[in-house]
Amino acid sequence: MFVFPEWCEWRQLAGAGCAALWLSLPGLAAAAAIPLAEAERIAVERDAVSQQLGAEGEAMRERAVAAGQRADPRLRLGAVNVPIDSLSFTDEDMTMLELGVSQEFRPRGVTQLARRSMEQSAAARDALSADRRRVVVREVRRVWVELAYIAAARELLQTQTAWVEQMRASARARYTAGEGRQLDILQAGLDAALLREQQLDLDREEGMRRAQLGRWTGSEVAASAGPFQLSAPSELLPLATLEDRLHHHPRQVDFERRIDAARTDTELARLQSKPGWMLDLSYGLRSGEGAAGTSRPDMLSAMVSVDLPVSRANRQSREVNAASADARALSQMHDDHLREMLAMLDEAYVVARKTGDLEQYYAHDLLPLAEQSVQGALLAWQTNRVMFDEVVAARKAALEARLRHARLAADRAQVHYDIDYLAGDDL
Repeated sequence: MFVFPEWCEWRQLAGAGCAALWLSLPGLAAAAAIPLAEAERIAVERDAVSQQLGAEGEAMRERAVAAGQRADPRLRLGAVNVPIDSLSFTDEDMTMLELGVSQEFRPRGVTQLARRSMEQSAAARDALSADRRRVVVREVRRVWVELAYIAAARELLQTQTAWVEQMRASARARYTAGEGRQLDILQAGLDAALLREQQLDLDREEGMRRAQLGRWTGSEVAASAGPFQLSAPSELLPLATLEDRLHHHPRQVDFERRIDAARTDTELARLQSKPGWMLDLSYGLRSGEGAAGTSRPDMLSAMVSVDLPVSRANRQSREVNAASADARALSQMHDDHLREMLAMLDEAYVVARKTGDLEQYYAHDLLPLAEQSVQGALLAWQTNRVMFDEVVAARKAALEARLRHARLAADRAQVHYDIDYLAGDDL
């Protein structure tokens, strides 16, 4: 009776693994040049939205300095009381050349509040920029995890392919020895073709995922990124700790700074409802002689202008009410957004816990059981106690279990990255 040589399986598997490793060495050397941390850094540096938000924050800080300055004085130069019949500067006593300077004085504290409001708006832009960096890192990690799953699935399929080829050889040998069936050879060939189709699907999926990675890092970086490995399970922090961190998320900081700016604008509107005033000084240069034959003296003028808020109920008070309403609206939006993010965190936390438990169940229970089933079916086939189909079915079930375990590891990593975005340390 033909006995399947187990040592031959390991020998051919080792040979196939060495050959695959040899063929992939150049690619691995290129891929190892850009690990995940470097890809994250490159993606953040080249992200246009982050650059835009940073530039907007810088612009607001420049405007804050300008807003905190006193209004520039005005210089006035002209001719006053010139007779239109002669256009002479000596005929009339009140004809003069006048040089004047005026300075506007707004209510005390207006410039400081205007500067503070703009600085708070700039801080809100900085928070949005920090949030954008978190989003970019999360998206890069998500694509990276999918590529890691593809790499793990490809390795499993390659091992399965080597096993199927070995089984085909064994089926031929048994058929030649009169101990097997021709149908077994056909079945092994069909299984090999199916595995090849699955590998082609993985190749297509990898191309798509690398294109997605290239959207963040550039096509050249995406082409040489790697190696891709699924991360090992890690412990989650207590939910209460994560929820406390969430309150300091950049999106929450953005709302808080915008609310601060709206409240400052409310104070600013109240101050601006007070009347401002303007001081005007002018010097008049007169020509010609007076009635007594003496030269006409020059003239000095000083004026104070004060705003008259005659429509306070429909203008100044309305501005104060509008600014106060804006602050209340932002506060309500902040509360709603915080509740939404807390719900997202709670959901991600539950999914992470349950996915991790299921992953551990596969690793400790199902995978060893699947491997035992394969070994038992193989031994029974070698002693003609089961059909070849049962061996293939057991091996397929074991492969599906390992693929499912890899998928669970990828899903667990994905949801952990979602938690890192919501409540992780600053990136």
